[in-house]
Amino acid sequence: MAYKKFYTAILLRLIIIIMLSIAMAFFYFEKQSYYICLVVLILLTGAVINIIKYFNNINQWIALFLLGIENEDTSLVAPSHTGNKVIDDVYHGIERLNDLIKQTKLDINIQEQYFRSVINQSTTGLISINETGRVININPAAVRLTDLHDYHHINALTTIDTALPDFIMRPNQKRHQQSAIFENKYGQKLLFNLSAIKTAKERIRLVAVSDITKELDNGEVDAWIKLARTLSHEIMNNIAPITTLTQVISKYYTRNNKLIGVKDIEPKTITNTVKGLRVIEERSLGLMNFVNNYRKFTKLPAPELKEVNLSTLIEDNLLAAATFSRFSTITLRKNIPENLMFITDEKLLSQVLINLLKNAYEALILGNTRNPEIIIKLLQTNNTTKVEIINNGPAIPREIREQIFIPFFTTKDEGSGIGLSLSKQIMLKMNGDILLNSTKDKLITFTVILN
Repeated sequence: MAYKKFYTAILLRLIIIIMLSIAMAFFYFEKQSYYICLVVLILLTGAVINIIKYFNNINQWIALFLLGIENEDTSLVAPSHTGNKVIDDVYHGIERLNDLIKQTKLDINIQEQYFRSVINQSTTGLISINETGRVININPAAVRLTDLHDYHHINALTTIDTALPDFIMRPNQKRHQQSAIFENKYGQKLLFNLSAIKTAKERIRLVAVSDITKELDNGEVDAWIKLARTLSHEIMNNIAPITTLTQVISKYYTRNNKLIGVKDIEPKTITNTVKGLRVIEERSLGLMNFVNNYRKFTKLPAPELKEVNLSTLIEDNLLAAATFSRFSTITLRKNIPENLMFITDEKLLSQVLINLLKNAYEALILGNTRNPEIIIKLLQTNNTTKVEIINNGPAIPREIREQIFIPFFTTKDEGSGIGLSLSKQIMLKMNGDILLNSTKDKLITFTVILN
């Protein structure tokens, strides 16, 4: 019914305009009554202005309403009565929409305050940075840990480490997880985790900062305790026989705390003395070898990086591994693409590969594995280059997997326990890693991750 009134009002105005137009033409051409024609023209002009104003009033208000929304201003109030029910209904609808926008804006503000309160109470530092390196938002935890504040530039983090701003603004895209540890001036070890979101206007970098000093200290203590146990075990294994044999041999040549005469020395005593000295020599050499291995572990050379053909490097190490006794009894399967180039230290990486090949070989031979097999793969994706060395030897128990990279830890009678830990140290020094994984099909996989 309201729309019928609206259409009737428009139709009446159009009829009036048409009738006035006809009347003006009649008086102008037929009667030549110019004064009446002028009066009709004035009435016609008023009718046209009326219909234009009839449409423009609502259009102008809607335009102002939309402009207010664009500028986040919802204070505009719609006219309550215009004399036309249809236009009043439109105004009332817009007013309800305006109220809904106000409520939505209020709800968003409440949610924003809630999330900001949660972020501010978080013990993890959170920082958002724009593309120019300017801090947009930062919570109190991040302020305490980094001494940054709102609107500071990220270059202020050079007080922690000169490499930190560059790490945040230009992270290594080859790594799936962007994280690194830096130490601030208070001695706190800070873990920086990076992520990013892209808005309609720009790319925002998000930085989470955590104080992991306690966790690292506890981890270091545990590592030192394990290392100390291993060192003491190895040293005692060599020192105890030396001490015991020294005491035994000493008793051969003393009686009542006095040296015996030459004539009292029996041939059997001399034989036992020589045997004891040989054992002491063997144990002493073993101890010297252990110390040399420790020196080797603690004094790794700095990597000399250059472009290396990984495919050729792996093939060369397989040739070296072929010299191991009974290596020919092992089935070797390879998945190595040709001429894959990578920047690394050729000598150090070769040492890692031969150590892992030897480890796989010994696991198969010493474990008396049926149908022993080694699989070696060279894989490269957009973000990662890695070498997988897989064997079907005996499963590694969980408690051993947790200790397998600890220096001098070994389950072999003849092993030094240096190979895997040294290989791990080498890869970490080259910003890579070695991971151990036991798959569902009972295959043991050592993955060398190159960066």
